[in-house]
Amino acid sequence: MDFREQMEAITICNCRITVLYGEWARAHGMSYHTMIVLDAIRTLGSCTQKQIVEEWMIPKQTVNTVVRDLHNKGYITFSTGRNQKEKLISFTRQGEEQAVQILGETMELEERILKRIGAARCQIILDSMKQFADIFEEEVRSCGA
Repeated sequence: MDFREQMEAITICNCRITVLYGEWARAHGMSYHTMIVLDAIRTLGSCTQKQIVEEWMIPKQTVNTVVRDLHNKGYITFSTGRNQKEKLISFTRQGEEQAVQILGETMELEERILKRIGAARCQIILDSMKQFADIFEEEVRSCGA
């Protein structure tokens, strides 16, 4: 397999994984981005929309839409951050219960998958993906993008 075929196979795998996460999220009554934002809040704790955008690389408008929806459902609350403009996002008790249930099931699924692959191969995948992302970023930045 040449580099072009390998890149196409990598791209297809990445897209397939994203689509499958989307199916998983929909089966749990939410969008893919809602699941990702819930996971970001769980991971980061009390955080800003900007932190979610930067850490998880989700478009700002998408995060804003998801956060507004989660707030309307009573899953998150806002508090003042370092200044009056900065709003910190935190789970309400209802939101935390919802996130723990859905994300817990997701983490169990992921753990089953990783166990089937095996720790050594998972580390190889992780190291390879990190190297790919680092080199890709370096190349994109050097082109002025």
